[in-house]
Amino acid sequence: MALQIKTFRITDSASEEVVNSFLTGKRVHHWEAAYSGDPSLGIWNILVAYEEDNRRDEHRRMDNRGDNRGDHRGQRQGGDRRSSEPRREVAPKMEHTPPDVPEALMGRYENIRKWRNQVARDEKVKPYVLFNNKQLEDIVKAPPAGIEALKTIVPDMSGDLFDKYGNQLLGLVSATAEAAHS
Repeated sequence: MALQIKTFRITDSASEEVVNSFLTGKRVHHWEAAYSGDPSLGIWNILVAYEEDNRRDEHRRMDNRGDNRGDHRGQRQGGDRRSSEPRREVAPKMEHTPPDVPEALMGRYENIRKWRNQVARDEKVKPYVLFNNKQLEDIVKAPPAGIEALKTIVPDMSGDLFDKYGNQLLGLVSATAEAAHS
């Protein structure tokens, strides 16, 4: 089964219970939490990569098949129910390509990547709508000096998103570049 992603905003114990209830029957492969907003509000954003935990269902199906004592639940005449079902092709796993940036710049890369992903979640768009990983690498390797230079690196970002987040991204790039030189 393919992994699915779900995000939650935790503001109180009731929203925490929603997360706990949602995770029942799921296998969590990865989760990430980020504190956001005004510190007095105490808002956490949670991202969960999960899949349905079918192991319980599989055990139930095995139990319902019978034990060769006349119990034929789950079987068709002429054999096992599954034999007539077509086999699903399993898609090959995509290999994760590490970013093409020097090790010394990985901190900057991760900071900007996390910012991009959070903005994408907030805007309910895919991260590549802001800028793709190759453009992220370009930003990290050669930080733009101004807003026009940034626009040439991320030309596909929509005008609305660029107007809304361009200065914020430029500030983040400048801050991470200065931190790297300190």
